[in-house]
Amino acid sequence: MADQSGSTGGAVGTQAPGGPGYGMQPPVGYGYPGGAPLPSGKATTSMVLGILGLVLIPIILPIIALCLGVSARRMADRGEGGGRGQATAGMVMGIIGCAFAALGFTVATIQAVAAM
Repeated sequence: MADQSGSTGGAVGTQAPGGPGYGMQPPVGYGYPGGAPLPSGKATTSMVLGILGLVLIPIILPIIALCLGVSARRMADRGEGGGRGQATAGMVMGIIGCAFAALGFTVATIQAVAAM
């Protein structure tokens, strides 16, 4: 019987040597069973408050974002939740917001003293 697949040589339906086919699953025990952990609420809140602290309220919200970011990052390091990147972003924006608030307070104080 002639090969009707149009290829030369080899049997129809055989696999190339060197590995499993496309439909094969990897062996059990490889990788994470549930994927990456979801971000914790603290990490998300820290990032959101950090953004709002830079835009809207530059005195109170950056301090809260900084505290929540530190707490969420420690939780992520212990493996109790994900969102380490969001927690770090909240910490950074909290630090920047606190620096802007301190700079604004210093400039306002200097202007008030100079106006006397």
